[in-house]
Amino acid sequence: MDNLLIHAENVSARFGNVTVFKNISFRLETGSSMAITGPNGSGKSTLLQIVAGLQRTVSGTVTRRVNDAEITVENFSAHAGYTGPLVNPYDMLTAAENLAFTIKDSAAKERVIHLLDYFDLYKERNKIVKHFSSGMKQRLKLIHAFINDPVIIMLDEPGSNLDSTGKDKLFAKIEELKAGRIVIIASNEQDEINLCGERVELGKQNI
Repeated sequence: MDNLLIHAENVSARFGNVTVFKNISFRLETGSSMAITGPNGSGKSTLLQIVAGLQRTVSGTVTRRVNDAEITVENFSAHAGYTGPLVNPYDMLTAAENLAFTIKDSAAKERVIHLLDYFDLYKERNKIVKHFSSGMKQRLKLIHAFINDPVIIMLDEPGSNLDSTGKDKLFAKIEELKAGRIVIIASNEQDEINLCGERVELGKQNI
């Protein structure tokens, strides 16, 4: 089992002259799961992206370590799976072609077959994504996040556009993957929040 750490200390974000949130701190270790909650516009996605290294913090620090080695922005994707508004499949490629960009080893090739089948996309794998429904695209994005067996899983509103069956499968997969990993979910959906053992709530108190 990997020794994992994500430590955010006094992290703040601002767009122009508008402070989104300030002085957010938390510490997550192996086996931890955390929900980022708050009203629309409170910065849930922004905080998740800062932790993932996709956005810069105005002030504060985020430390990421695996087995006491620092995870940099450059190698973060080797350890983490992320899905959110910044990750979208190429519409003019098939599902299989989209996932091929992410596959890193032979184990991932086997895993993608399992995930396509698990999320009911195996029969659709050679279809152009442009013709997918929003729910199918969301399932493809989730497969993209899980494909390389990441030790850090970061999901922004992962159940969006999924029907009840899709959500049930997603939640079961998250429960399966939590052990030995760090899971962070940005969401206001109670069933997604309930998957997590810890919670950071953004809002007026953080401005």
